[in-house]
Amino acid sequence: MMKGVVRKFRLLTQWMLLPVIAATLVPHARAQNSVLRDRLDKLLADGRIVAAQAIVGRGDVVELNCAIGTTMPGGDRPVNAETMFCIGSCSKPFASAVVMSLVEDCILNLKKPIDVYMPAFGSLKIQSGGASRAPNMSEVLSHRAGFYSQKRKMTQQQSQYIRDFGLTLEASVDGIAAQPLLAAPGTGYAYSGAGYCVAGRVAEVASGTSFEQLLQIHLAEPLKLERTTYFPSEGETNIAAGGTLKNGICTADPATPHLTKPELRLPLIGGSLYSTAQDTAEFAKAVASRGRSDARQIMKPDIWEVWTSRPYSDGGYGYGWGLSVRNGKTTLVRHSGALAASRSSLVVNLENGVYGVVHYTVVTGRPGGRNAEPGGRINVALAATMSQVAER
Repeated sequence: MMKGVVRKFRLLTQWMLLPVIAATLVPHARAQNSVLRDRLDKLLADGRIVAAQAIVGRGDVVELNCAIGTTMPGGDRPVNAETMFCIGSCSKPFASAVVMSLVEDCILNLKKPIDVYMPAFGSLKIQSGGASRAPNMSEVLSHRAGFYSQKRKMTQQQSQYIRDFGLTLEASVDGIAAQPLLAAPGTGYAYSGAGYCVAGRVAEVASGTSFEQLLQIHLAEPLKLERTTYFPSEGETNIAAGGTLKNGICTADPATPHLTKPELRLPLIGGSLYSTAQDTAEFAKAVASRGRSDARQIMKPDIWEVWTSRPYSDGGYGYGWGLSVRNGKTTLVRHSGALAASRSSLVVNLENGVYGVVHYTVVTGRPGGRNAEPGGRINVALAATMSQVAER
């Protein structure tokens, strides 16, 4: 994928002095009869999920590795280890890792106002008047930039900028820049997919490289993530899609990005990444190992420390992660994801090195809406299985 001269030169110069060791997860699994596997099997049998992949491990030892269900509701193609899932907001840790790589390379600065890179953000408005300054990248990554939130009521236009996959990232962010802020930068938390689109576009402008290419350069190639991308190839068929129920009929959810017609153009930076549990687990291993996988160092320890730290004393969200902090030290990082009928959970325990990944699809439109979905039960089972692994 993308074997351009620029990327080849960058990879050669960046990694030529580092040892190269094969980065593959050990294939055997010692805890296949886990709480999580039992829960997923039951949810599949009950029709609560369409498909799932799950991996729980520590280092190179994989304790659980399973793939169940079919790639489409009512379909006959079984999910396997190579099936790609849209991982929703679990995209955010990947995206923030890319941004941190640019910080490490002195291409971006977390504390510089982003209008240094994109002047349009120098004249933002809030309800009470003009903003005194543009947000900085630290605020954008930690959802404190003041951008509008999908967790609150959005206008139709605001929704379009982060849900119309026919837009380019440039067009999306141009539209976001014209929207009023919820609050002055740095004054409050508001979870924002729009903010992550801004982060991705700033990274593009500062580096002169598309965010997809940056993802491949800084994460996918060094970690050997062969099935992780914002843009699955046009001929790709091994992709999971959940369903939507309407008038008693269940069909593949057309809001799933790869089903966009006529063309998928928008990399929703914090929400539309595609990956497999295998690839996501390789990323999780690097997180647990302070930025180093078996293959390469993707992040220096001092940058990793910033990336996994809590930038603000109030609140539990950091640079692309939900954080658990004890005695001033981050002990666990996590994220969940939901887009269309795709769901994901990613958890890394930084104290014991145990990581867990679940990608799954559901059927939306059931009575009870999101409250009827199995995410809570899956997360409880994931935590229980990670505890099992930690005790071994």
